[in-house]
Amino acid sequence: MIDSTPPPAVSGRRIKIRYMTQAKARPPHFIVFGNQLDSLPTSYERFLINGIRETFELKGVPIRISKRTSQNPYESKRRRQ
Repeated sequence: MIDSTPPPAVSGRRIKIRYMTQAKARPPHFIVFGNQLDSLPTSYERFLINGIRETFELKGVPIRISKRTSQNPYESKRRRQ
């Protein structure tokens, strides 16, 4: 899904989704890992949820998505200088 319709760019930088994993089964809860996910539009989240529903035939099932962004290892070094 991400290859056919990539996430939109925000402020000239592309949002990169690295991977998604299922954390819980009842109700289905998925965690998305990547960068700049706090800028991910809700419309793209709905696109991902609808794709999951279609792929796994989960009509009418509430699906939750959480977003996790990794920390920049160089950010703390920049602040010290």
